[in-house]
Amino acid sequence: MTRRMMKSGELSRRDLIKRFGFLAFALTPVARAMGYIAGGTFVGAPRFVMFFIGGAFYPASTNPSSITSLAGTQIAPLQPHAQDIILFKNMSIHGGSPKTDGYKEEHAAGLIGCVTGNSYHYSKNDSYYAYTDFESIDTTIANHYAALNLPFASLQVGAGAHSDADNVGLGQRYISYRNRMPTDALYGNVIEPIQSAGQVYDQLMERVSIICSSTTGQPVPGNSQLKAALERKKSLVDFSLADIADAKRVLGMDSVHAHQLDRLVDGWREVEKVTTAQLAATGTTAPPAGGATTCPTLTRPTGNGTKVLNCDVLSPIHDQMISLIKLAFEWDLTRVVAYTLSGASNGQSLPSRGVTKAHHTLEHSNDVAGLDIMGTFYSEKFAGLLTALKSINDAPGQTALFNSSVVLGMECWSNSSSGHYLTNIPFVLAGQGGGKFQTGRIVDANKRNNNDLLISVQNASGIPSNVFGLPSLCTGPIV
Repeated sequence: MTRRMMKSGELSRRDLIKRFGFLAFALTPVARAMGYIAGGTFVGAPRFVMFFIGGAFYPASTNPSSITSLAGTQIAPLQPHAQDIILFKNMSIHGGSPKTDGYKEEHAAGLIGCVTGNSYHYSKNDSYYAYTDFESIDTTIANHYAALNLPFASLQVGAGAHSDADNVGLGQRYISYRNRMPTDALYGNVIEPIQSAGQVYDQLMERVSIICSSTTGQPVPGNSQLKAALERKKSLVDFSLADIADAKRVLGMDSVHAHQLDRLVDGWREVEKVTTAQLAATGTTAPPAGGATTCPTLTRPTGNGTKVLNCDVLSPIHDQMISLIKLAFEWDLTRVVAYTLSGASNGQSLPSRGVTKAHHTLEHSNDVAGLDIMGTFYSEKFAGLLTALKSINDAPGQTALFNSSVVLGMECWSNSSSGHYLTNIPFVLAGQGGGKFQTGRIVDANKRNNNDLLISVQNASGIPSNVFGLPSLCTGPIV
């Protein structure tokens, strides 16, 4: 191993081939999954959540003097988590002007720019008919984490995940996209969020029940295909471990290279342990890492946020979804979640707190008092998610929030009958990304674009690139 490799702790495919010959082809996916390929993932890969709200926090109401003085702002509910967040001031989307080859409108630019950092098109000259060819940040990270072979590459969930005129078009309801394929229909590259909490529960519990069957002693119906897939996964793990052992014998059991491979084995053993636990039908097994110590006793939720615009009705559904996100992370079913509370051009209201007009109407009538109430409500939900993540104990002595990158994303804002603004968007980043971020501060973006925030998140996820989205909007990681 070269001196450079020793210092960086990274191996390239070429390095593996030089050392192990044909065996390198078997070791490469193992090394990538454990974090030893440059830019690869590893067993402890940080979780990522995109938490999206339609509209944006009113900038003048989200302008505290310090991160420890959030009272009186729309993000006051985040005060208990002040040391775990970064508030950005003066951040732009699309450089402040929509990046499209057609009709220009800030709502579509705000939503698509927030999650993809890229350009978009229209099928008609109306923002409701916007679409994009490019993948969103959650999809990029999920694809990068594919080597972890988790039950779900990502989860796309929502409650109220639509705009105020969702029946007009689809262009303002989606936050998750994959790169367009030549055969895709207009919206063929979007990933629809699930808004039925019961449906999300069923998907997650199908996998959790496999793990818990050994503890309950009860058979799990209809899981033969799942067990077959887990058996194949276990065979691959066993094969990989055997190949690593062969590589150690080739290198010499006491060599520096062999000690490096020992670190791969440690991580791969964790995968083996989880897979074995999932397969076990009898005997004593442990649940996967992620804080879960007992089988869940959650009652199946029944909330469904489809086409609901009243936040009094949506509020308990939001909480159900947060509980399900916590369940997914506790049992390590996924590392990536996209959670939509509203599409662009937000049509939601909050009658119990005196807000009967749609959020979008509040913006255009410059109803700051109403916007403050709505913004505080969304902050409460974001704080609830952070509380849930902080309650998950990731060994050794770290919380799931520490091991997460959570972006509070939003689109454009307005204070007049006609204007929309893609500047001065108060984005929030929560969690330390597994130790990558220094939180508990306010960062002046000085008109840099949210692309640089997404670059920071992808870097924390093991993707070593200084570009995400349109290169012309990128400067590099902002934190």
